[in-house]
Amino acid sequence: MATRPSLNPLPDILARFLKTHGMASRILEFTLQQHWTEIAGEHVGRHTRPESIRHHKLYLMAENSVWLQQLLFLKPELLAKLNGIADGAALTDIVLRVGTTSPAPDSSGPAAGQTEVPPPESTEPALNTAHLHAALEETLRPIADHDLQARLRALFENSGLTTPRPALKENPRTR
Repeated sequence: MATRPSLNPLPDILARFLKTHGMASRILEFTLQQHWTEIAGEHVGRHTRPESIRHHKLYLMAENSVWLQQLLFLKPELLAKLNGIADGAALTDIVLRVGTTSPAPDSSGPAAGQTEVPPPESTEPALNTAHLHAALEETLRPIADHDLQARLRALFENSGLTTPRPALKENPRTR
């Protein structure tokens, strides 16, 4: 009786694919930006914003120097929590900077003393989504088999790693 080759779980295949194509840190960056308040906690999340990940370092914006000082004390705990989310030691350090942690208010905002209404949606996630789509397309471009390209694209879109994009007008199978 011939033995069947062992099957690899799809999450392991995707993780290996993302790592070998340099997309794992971008997806972690996108995840942190989208879910920062949930990850860091409501109090910290309101006064900080993850800016980017470069060379295994998270660049984190603090609202002011007081928050920067507070984050210095929280840094080891926050780094451990982030690496737990990232399935291992994906981040080696957190670089702290003082800067804007939310979109600039527009002139139609509330007057002094009024309760601020949060903006409907930041434009930053859309930029990250576009960047993620561009990285996905760049990764899929060398694959000659258009059917495989379409299946991998659908796999990523259905996995929740990207948001669905508009349907292609041209059938990828036609050449």
